[in-house]
Amino acid sequence: MRTVASTDPRADRTARARIVDAAFACFTTAGYASASVRQIAAAADVSPALLTHHFGSKAALREECDARVESAISAKLAGERAPLDVVIETFGPYLAATLDDDTDSARRLFARLVALARAAIDDPGSGIRPAEDRDGQAVALVVLGLAPFAWRRRLDEWAEGTDAGIRRIAGPLAEVFTRGFMADARLEDAR
Repeated sequence: MRTVASTDPRADRTARARIVDAAFACFTTAGYASASVRQIAAAADVSPALLTHHFGSKAALREECDARVESAISAKLAGERAPLDVVIETFGPYLAATLDDDTDSARRLFARLVALARAAIDDPGSGIRPAEDRDGQAVALVVLGLAPFAWRRRLDEWAEGTDAGIRRIAGPLAEVFTRGFMADARLEDAR
């Protein structure tokens, strides 16, 4: 049975939770292919055997990480408020680091994120104005949502502080999503 819970270290400090937190960190910094079971186990302060006992394999551990991200995004789309720190410190960097992997896991996760975005677009209660190309709109929402994490280093330099850039642009990005960007329709012909 797979649990889908918060990666907030204050919420759950079981061995299983420490393993997942360590996997997020190792997959983000070293990449999925380079992160080893031993490295993840050491970061979680558990034995590789315990990691294998809980998850079976590194691939299953990645699936757990992906499921937690997907669950958090589903909850956010349903109107629940995830702690911003968990998104900024864990999910965003993880997605920015792993979605471009040339793996089936990355392809499946991207497809699931696009499907979640498409479901939100199709939901009349979401407040999202559907575009003519709803699939393209869904992909654009995923890409725009992840862009700050892909550019995290430059944003931190610009704002002169760790995660300060992402926090600083959160409001302006929300305004772009809610109010739009242009004051008129001059870009309509550029499509």
